[in-house]
Amino acid sequence: MSTATGPRALPLTTIQEEMWTAYRIAPGSSAYNVVMPLRVRGPLDPAAMAAAVTAVGLRQELLRSVFTERDGRPVRYASASPFVRLEFTDLSGTDEAAFLEAAREAGARPFRLEDGPFRVVLLRRAEDDWALVTSAHHIVSDFTSRWLLVRDLLDAYTARLAGTAPAWRPLRGSYGEHAEAEGEFVASERGRLAAEEWRAAVAGSAPAELPLDRPRPAVRSLRGDTVVRELPGRAAEGLAGAAHAVGVTPFAYLLAAFQALTHRWTGQDDFLLGVPASSRSGRGTRDLIGCFLNTIPVRAEFTPATTFRAAAERAGERVMRGMLGVRCPAGVAFPGATLFRAALFLVQMDRMEPPVPNVPPGSAVGPFVAYGGVEIALVDVPQQEGQLDVLLRIEQTPGGVTAVFSYDTDVLDRASVERLADGYAVLLAAAVDDPDTRIADVSLSDAAELEALLALGAGGADGQDGFGGHDDFDSFETAWSHG
Repeated sequence: MSTATGPRALPLTTIQEEMWTAYRIAPGSSAYNVVMPLRVRGPLDPAAMAAAVTAVGLRQELLRSVFTERDGRPVRYASASPFVRLEFTDLSGTDEAAFLEAAREAGARPFRLEDGPFRVVLLRRAEDDWALVTSAHHIVSDFTSRWLLVRDLLDAYTARLAGTAPAWRPLRGSYGEHAEAEGEFVASERGRLAAEEWRAAVAGSAPAELPLDRPRPAVRSLRGDTVVRELPGRAAEGLAGAAHAVGVTPFAYLLAAFQALTHRWTGQDDFLLGVPASSRSGRGTRDLIGCFLNTIPVRAEFTPATTFRAAAERAGERVMRGMLGVRCPAGVAFPGATLFRAALFLVQMDRMEPPVPNVPPGSAVGPFVAYGGVEIALVDVPQQEGQLDVLLRIEQTPGGVTAVFSYDTDVLDRASVERLADGYAVLLAAAVDDPDTRIADVSLSDAAELEALLALGAGGADGQDGFGGHDDFDSFETAWSHG
């Protein structure tokens, strides 16, 4: 990673360049922190954990990287040796609420990318009660990577205690090679044709514009909040069967319900939503920590006669078509343009390794599972708040389906997003009950929908209406398939 004159400047992927732009706009924001805090029960050795952090930093190139600009362009430099150290704090005797707050603060602390994009914090409340918080800026991580980081860390810790080397699969490539391959593809004839296909796919459409409670500020603060809804049992239990009956994936069905909700709230018949898609390909990237994302702008079109079946079929077809072009980032085809202000992605928690159950709605800590000689559980922390008007994360577990609505508090109030979440639950339940139901025939909360419709035209950034196009930066997280 170096030359005779010093370290070599490494290229960034398109999504990394967008993350850098967001960082420069709001360097003190934690909106792009990707966090996985664990509650740990059992004895832990801080010295062994510190050694594990060093080992993981040595293994993963992006975790020993810094970001800066050269000649007006963002670049990355990778150190030959890890420079991140474990942050250990003894909070013995702290009450439960204060201890969990310390864990949340450890994950939410903003990064200075010029110094590094990664940290690991270990908090002790008692000899058998700990919090282990891993946090990385989105420029080097995604939702798959946050699990890879914890897995590598716990495996290295266990090996350290046993006096052996971690049983890791060798890494077959690097993120730098991934970035170079993307650049070569974009510059090729195939890349040029892929960009043209993106432009043709969305021509004549516009970003979905939800009714806003306030005009858009000239400069976004990247602050937000989250509303969580556990979806009704019949909808969660019947989702797979309904999707199968229509011939689409459960993700396409969930997306169609969100498109239907957006159509009902905005009055738009033709609009774009974002679907973050994994750009991991082949065995070479499966163990690499990095931001392996490209964003698919998915078009939705509705008429008064559109049924859930038709919407799901169209959503499935357009997502699959988009995945065929995922090697060409949409940002290449539409430089500087805002393609969407709302997005949806799916996280299948039971496919992660280690398979740590999700935190039930209303709880602070999830169920404990055994791993590496201790018991670990997820701690509930807000993530990705303020990146978009609304970012819907669907978390699917064996125990049910949870909808997590993160939103931008610059433009939306919590009460509005709660109504939106309620409407999503109603529409998804109707879609599962009968795919041939016309979307226009489903009754939402009359007062809530009326209020949303009356709000149309009140929230444009230019004071005109809610459908104005703007070139402010919008980017977001993560893989819909974790492929």
